[in-house]
Formats: sequence, C-alpha cells, structure tokens
Amino acid sequence: MNRAAAAIFLALLCSACPKRLEFGPEGRIEDAQTLYQHVQQRQGQVVTLEGDSKLRVDSPQGSGTLSTFLSVTRPGLIHLETYDFFNRPVASLVSNGARFGVYQAQGNTYYQGPASPENVSRFLPIVLPSEELVAVMLGQVPLLPPESMTLALDEKERVYVLTLVRGAATQTLRVDPRHLRVVKSEVRGVPGYDLAFEDFKQRGELLFPGKVILTADQADTRLELRYTEITLNGRPDLTLYELTPPEGARVVDVDERGRELGGGAVSPPPPAPGS
Repeated sequence: MNRAAAAIFLALLCSACPKRLEFGPEGRIEDAQTLYQHVQQRQGQVVTLEGDSKLRVDSPQGSGTLSTFLSVTRPGLIHLETYDFFNRPVASLVSNGARFGVYQAQGNTYYQGPASPENVSRFLPIVLPSEELVAVMLGQVPLLPPESMTLALDEKERVYVLTLVRGAATQTLRVDPRHLRVVKSEVRGVPGYDLAFEDFKQRGELLFPGKVILTADQADTRLELRYTEITLNGRPDLTLYELTPPEGARVVDVDERGRELGGGAVSPPPPAPGS
C-alpha cells in the first residue's frame, strides 16, 4: 500500500470510530440530584429575550409560518406580534402575568381578561400558563417536581438521561454532557407536551438554542420557533407589556375560561396631547 492509499485508509478508519464523549469541567456526573441542580442552574441564566423569529404552526386549526416579534421576561411577561408573508399584522398577545390582551387583525377584535391558559391559547393553539410559555421561549424546560429520579448515560446518543418521577408521571430529560443543557424533554403518564432544543449557539457567555420545538400529541399540535435576531438578558421595555386595545378595535371581555362576557365596545381613540 502506497503512502497516499494508507492515508486515505487511515482517514476512513478514524471517521468510523465513535467520538469520545466530552464532559464539562465537572467531569462525568454520577448522581441524579447533582445533575438536576446543574440543569436548574443553567436554565436560570436567561431572564429576558427580545427579537425576531419564525413561528411554524401545525395544528387541526391550520398550518403555516409567520414572522414573529417577541419580548418575554420571567416569570410571566409576554409580548408577541405575528405577521404574514407580506408583513401584514395577523395577531398580537400581551400579558403582564395577571391580565392578557389578544388582538386579532381579521375581525379587528381585542380580547381581554385574566391571563389564564385558556385565554393565552387564543393566540397559540395549545393551552399553556403564561409562566410556562415564557420558560419555553427562553429555552427552558418546565420541570416536574420529582419524588424520585434516576440517571443514566446513553453513549450512543451521547447524552445523560435524567428521569424524573412523580406519581404516575415521568419526565425524561436528555442532557448534553458538556454544557449540561436539556436538548429534549418527554412527559408521559399525564397530559403534557414534549420539547426539543436545537441549533445551540454561543451568545456572549450564554449557550442558547436557535430552535425550540414543542409537540403536543394529544392536541395534534406542533410549534417550531426559530430565532433569527435576538437579544438575551437586555433591559426589558416595560411599555411593551401595557394592555392597551388598538384604536377602533372591538373590545371583548372574557372570563378565565375564555367565555365572552358581552360588551363588544369599540376602543376609543387616545386622548389628544395636553387634554
């Protein structure tokens, strides 16, 4: 075998060899509680997010991709605006954690009331509390409060497998062994949803996913949020979370279950300066 052929053979041989698992500064973690604490700490690093994204929705109510501006701040501050292909407003959601407002451009209607999961779902086809929606958009997994937990290392998938158990419910977390970030979460035994985080990028000192995928099999719904231009942990613009109906919109009050309370008044124009 000549030198060139030997080099090619060696390259092919090395490419077939499994890559060595890389662990973080802590080394290999053997204790489930220790890994759980590291996951909590990593998830707590991002408090605010603002910027642009693409939101892909697949649900029985319809499918499509929308341009989205979002600003979220823990624990429950939300401002979302969606636009169609021609950059025309489609809908917006604002929540201060206690109250919400959803504006639907088609129909020029503004719904307002308690920030319950049912009301937030007027914007997204999935029922989620405001705090959970904020956490998911911040690249975090709402964690099951465990009664017990187990830890294994899946060398084939190259992840830790941390399983949380509470009663009949289990949550299986696949955790990157180097950065100790959750890359996948699956909930079984109770109604819930699965999460996947992909395209991690270093943003300053923070490692953050460029894509968040939420799958709710019971609702036959899949949401994919792909970030394009965002800022993490900036000073939030609190005016974005003010609940103000657009001028001329029909305003509808709803209760916690999303039932209309009547009314349908038209939002008055803002007062003139100096009045």
